[in-house]
Amino acid sequence: MTTRRDFLKNITLVSGVLATSSIHAENEPVKKKKMKTGLQLWTIRDSISTDLAGTLAALSKIGYNSLEPFGFDGSFYKHPAREFRKMCNDLGMDITSTHCGITATNAAEYAEKAAEAGLEYLILPSFSGRPEKTLDDFKKVANEMNQIGEATKKSGITFGYHNHNFEFRPMEGKLPYDTLLAETDPALVSFQMDIFWVVKGGQDPLQYFEKHPGRFHTWHVKDMGNDGESCIVGNGKIKFRDLMGQSKKAGLKRIFVEQEQYSEGTPIYCVEQSYKYIQKHLI
Repeated sequence: MTTRRDFLKNITLVSGVLATSSIHAENEPVKKKKMKTGLQLWTIRDSISTDLAGTLAALSKIGYNSLEPFGFDGSFYKHPAREFRKMCNDLGMDITSTHCGITATNAAEYAEKAAEAGLEYLILPSFSGRPEKTLDDFKKVANEMNQIGEATKKSGITFGYHNHNFEFRPMEGKLPYDTLLAETDPALVSFQMDIFWVVKGGQDPLQYFEKHPGRFHTWHVKDMGNDGESCIVGNGKIKFRDLMGQSKKAGLKRIFVEQEQYSEGTPIYCVEQSYKYIQKHLI
């Protein structure tokens, strides 16, 4: 089975909110809008490859109002970006973020395409083939991230990095993820925290929120079963309620459900159950 990690390694490098208050009538209490609930489309990768329109309609029916595609190269799944965005918008779902094979070399081009597509974030979903054997490798990538972030910022696009768990293998007495955070400029590089992989790497997301407040604009909300594999949000052991309690400190603006294994049912069934749990318990 193709894993998320395997897929990301094959990305060709050269190719490619938090809720605000509503205004109510005078003397009425001010209520906060719920944060939008998004889905990373890798979760249903097989369905979107065989029935894109039907799958999008199913997600909208569940209640998802935000999507995060993968593989952006100026288009989405062989559809021009604006056309795909309209497909989603017509179903009540927005697209603010996407994963892509961005580099320092192609960052300006990607940022221009992202702006045309109405995006806010471009996310590098892994090292995508970059060396990752030494701490110096991570420092070099951090430097490239600063360059990417500087280039995308000129087009009004925020650059972000999505972690797995290889960033938490100790090197020279340090965690490479800590190096990435320390060596990147907060004004240029945001971090999309994949909660599952942080926990899989033996770390506590809350400690990162405390040490690096405001840096984690988007999260992948992915739960972990007793077998160590991903599962329906709420059915695993990750304490998402505690994490959401510190979302303001983290800088959270948007959440995206993601799941890679489906021992509990079909992918559509799983994302529906995750959505229901999030609506009831997290937002």
